[in-house]
Amino acid sequence: MSEAEVWARRVRRLALNRQGTEAQVWLEEGFLYLRQDGHARFAQGEGAEGLMGFALFGGGVELAFRDGSRLRLFFRLGRLRRLHFS
Repeated sequence: MSEAEVWARRVRRLALNRQGTEAQVWLEEGFLYLRQDGHARFAQGEGAEGLMGFALFGGGVELAFRDGSRLRLFFRLGRLRRLHFS
């Protein structure tokens, strides 16, 4: 099982700010805070050390893991959607 599949099961909620520069990924225990703007790009919180990278985009976030898998989280019709790629 890839890291993206494991994370997809742990994610409970996604919160984005209006500007699309900050995201909070709520997990079973704790949350992951992501920030990407002209001054900073960082991840902190639960599981941040396991990320290889991330990207914020309109309405969602994509997380890249060390094993090469990716997890895309976004809102669609008011519901959280999870797509994982290996």
